[in-house]
Amino acid sequence: MRMPLPSRPRAAGSRRHRFTAVVLGSALVAVGALASAGTAAADPGTTTDRLILTPTEQPTTSQFLTWRSTVAAPGTVQYRVPGGATTSVTATVDDTIGEHTHQSVVLTGLTAATRYGYRVGRDGDWTGWRTFRTPAAGAEPFSFLYYGDAQIGLDTTWPAVVQAAHAQAPHVVGSVHAGDLIDTASNQTQWTNWFSGMGESAMTTQVLAAPGNHEYSGDQRMRNWKANFTYPLNQPSRATIGELAKLAEGDTPAARQAAAYFDHFTEFAGETVYYTDYQDVRFITLNATRNSGFLTPPALPACTEGCPNAGQLWVDFQAAWLDHILETNPNTWAVATFHQPVYSVSTGRDEPILRASWVPVFEKHDIDLVLQGHDHTYARGYKNTTATDTPGVTTGPVYAVSNSGAKYYTIAPADDNVWTRNGATQVKRGADVSTYQVIDVDGGTLRYTSYVAAVTGAATEQLGDVYDSFTITKNALGKFVTEDGVAVPGSDAQRLAVTVPEQSGEPGEFVWAVDGSNGLVDLGVAQDAGDHFRASGALNPVRVTDTRRDAPAWSLSGQVSDFVSGDRTFAGKHLGWTPSASENTGGAVAGAPVASGFVSGDGLATPAVLGAAAAGHERGSVLLGADLDLRLPVSVAEGRYSATLTLTALS
Repeated sequence: MRMPLPSRPRAAGSRRHRFTAVVLGSALVAVGALASAGTAAADPGTTTDRLILTPTEQPTTSQFLTWRSTVAAPGTVQYRVPGGATTSVTATVDDTIGEHTHQSVVLTGLTAATRYGYRVGRDGDWTGWRTFRTPAAGAEPFSFLYYGDAQIGLDTTWPAVVQAAHAQAPHVVGSVHAGDLIDTASNQTQWTNWFSGMGESAMTTQVLAAPGNHEYSGDQRMRNWKANFTYPLNQPSRATIGELAKLAEGDTPAARQAAAYFDHFTEFAGETVYYTDYQDVRFITLNATRNSGFLTPPALPACTEGCPNAGQLWVDFQAAWLDHILETNPNTWAVATFHQPVYSVSTGRDEPILRASWVPVFEKHDIDLVLQGHDHTYARGYKNTTATDTPGVTTGPVYAVSNSGAKYYTIAPADDNVWTRNGATQVKRGADVSTYQVIDVDGGTLRYTSYVAAVTGAATEQLGDVYDSFTITKNALGKFVTEDGVAVPGSDAQRLAVTVPEQSGEPGEFVWAVDGSNGLVDLGVAQDAGDHFRASGALNPVRVTDTRRDAPAWSLSGQVSDFVSGDRTFAGKHLGWTPSASENTGGAVAGAPVASGFVSGDGLATPAVLGAAAAGHERGSVLLGADLDLRLPVSVAEGRYSATLTLTALS
């Protein structure tokens, strides 16, 4: 459960707290139960392995499935909604590599926000039934994972990282991979180990991967990549690169060569440069690797003057397309993923061509996250032009580099590196760690948390530690990236002051505010408790200060709305609390406990006192908190539910 603070107070003296609950229905397959390392097949005893879900351009109504088989003939996918009829779709054989045929299907005509069961194979050779869920047609809360390079330690470190990530965030809808999944693209054992490390995650949630330079190692035409993954064919073309396409106009040698490059790039970019929209986020994948060997068309027209440079043109080709799809993005959020960082982290690395071409587009459209790999270190920061006068608050894109495998590089000096030399600031930087990142999207709030999954060398971190975290908020005042403990401009993390009239001398003030938090409350995943589901946690503390001379009585009360997930609801009465008062110098008392309505009564569906002080109390402050108790009938449908908790101060 996440509780992001809303953008504005409801009224003077009241504040809203919006939170979401993840409820696991009995039919849901828990993603946390991942396949163990070394499991090559989707299921032991079948001819199918490397089974993976990847998103289409319209994932609300369609789904890609890809796998390989030791049987040459096309296999079949059978799928159904729970209790519904089974539909069969015959696969397409995409390639044959060694003794395996790589096959894929696209399931179409699906319904948004619906869970489907599926299996792959043929009579006598079926995998077990697994599930996936189509996204909602509009904005709904969800979480996804971000991984840097797996590459090294594919049979040891990598599966441990994936296991830790799904134990921390079992409700994620998918994962984003910033390239170098393997070390040598032609090495089939490495690919098998990568898929084995992903386990059930690849078969039940969406996988969005960007190619790195090692995806070309031993496989310059990316045959293995395109055999293992199926992605939308919405890559750049002359029709989507704007003014850049004019380089191919005319009949000069340079124009003919530009036209040949563009046509070759369009074909080559298929399934390596793409985008998909998922519940109010546009996910964009770019291909940052440049090599004249694979970027040169088989029959390149001759040119001796004013000729294009293949590597530069490839980068500009994607920049122009990126500009187009960000300009037409209908979603609140946008996330870009690619391999080589525009702001490098490790010693001796720099990508000036990428930085010069892509960063202006990221900044122009104020993209939200730029997720990268390659450097085998960690860094997160921003371009200095997006800093504000408030420490810990920026307004532009967040650039991140992470590492998820067992390969570690030396980090560049803090005072002299690619960031400092190019007008950018590292907020967090480090080496000798492997991390995964959990990213939660909920309306106008995006929360990023990086966790330590492996350490080496001189690292002092412990496994499971939060390594880095921040929040991006979009509200009526704009977009703000805030460090933990920093209030969001325009949000109800700001103080609310009320001047009390008709007093002699200084009137004093009555103030209440959420106490220095980032606005998130995490109740985790509701747990099966036999005849009900249960989740528990703590309200972010609310500090109430009353320095008014006459010390009139005051109270702070809360009431919760119904919980909603698409067209599904359950009553707010199922939430209860046990208030507490600490750091109390103002004579306040905590309110009485309110039981969840699952036990009895109306829970917090009716107003209940969080804390209060009688007339004549001492002038001072109190920190009011509450242990939250959510109990739900087992009949509640699975989903990610949202409600609004309104706190109202009366005096």
